[in-house]
Amino acid sequence: MKWSPGLNLLTGGNGAGKTNILEGISIISGWGTLEKGEKTSDIPTWNSGSSEVQLTGEISSGEIIKVKIAKRFFIKVDDKTVTASELRWKTPVLSFLSEDVSIVEGSSSSRRRLLDMMLAIIVPSYAFRLSEYRRGVRQKALFLKKGMPTMVVDRALLPLAAWLWKMREEGVKLLSEELKGLSDLTPAKTELSLKRGGAGMRADLEEDYSAAVFSYREREAALKFPIVGPHRDDIIITADGRQASSSLSRGLRRRTAVSLMLAAADGVRRKTGKNAVLLLDEVTAELDENGRNILFDSLLSRGTQVFAATAEPFKLDIPCAVHTVKDGRITESINS
Repeated sequence: MKWSPGLNLLTGGNGAGKTNILEGISIISGWGTLEKGEKTSDIPTWNSGSSEVQLTGEISSGEIIKVKIAKRFFIKVDDKTVTASELRWKTPVLSFLSEDVSIVEGSSSSRRRLLDMMLAIIVPSYAFRLSEYRRGVRQKALFLKKGMPTMVVDRALLPLAAWLWKMREEGVKLLSEELKGLSDLTPAKTELSLKRGGAGMRADLEEDYSAAVFSYREREAALKFPIVGPHRDDIIITADGRQASSSLSRGLRRRTAVSLMLAAADGVRRKTGKNAVLLLDEVTAELDENGRNILFDSLLSRGTQVFAATAEPFKLDIPCAVHTVKDGRITESINS
């Protein structure tokens, strides 16, 4: 399949295979499956009778990417084995699922995901350190469940937590700066701030983590789960000084969510000099016609490659490639 370098609109009914195409692009760009926690062994192989599948693609530099999917991912670029972080740097991709349009009023995990995706591209070591931190949190949770002291784990988590907080604060600042150029989507003055999980009492990040852990040690022991650290972070979103989740209408909350997605893409471009490929799954479903038009105008003005999946049978009066998907296959492609 040869894709348009601009907007690729994937249309078709529910279950046609649109999201499978987005997932394939996500995997071949180093991000893995779209669904959090999905095992590689669970990826369907269209009744091929095989437990393995390979995705192959070529990027604009001419390099050939091969990803073999078995019990885990095996990645090669021009037959040289690379890590997922190295691949993400070569082909920056940001993916947004249908539930991401609820990022303003949804759970804190969706807001952390937005920030983590952007930072994992900008700072190659970010994903590794975040993984190390999460492993430590799981270890601490196990200790708490067994009623064991957690001082050793807390000492190991302290520098990781402080580093992640520093990166996230810089990431939130970057998103805030990029939002200033998206006032058409967000008529209200939108401001962001990082709320450190269970902390925020002290300026020094390591001192803040230590003080918070000490303050909540009895509560953590009772809950048998860690409640201090970056895994409990949130991004506070305000509109004209008020909580956006309660002060904005549903339509404006959706448009604010889209502006955050575009701000992340703009942040990647500012820091890496590369345009991020955007994967958008049903993000138009919650937008009114005006919001939809602003979204696509904003996407086209960036000159980046976009894959947008939608079940809506509408046509856009803009330059794009429309791909009709049915039964797992692209049955027709039209340039408009």
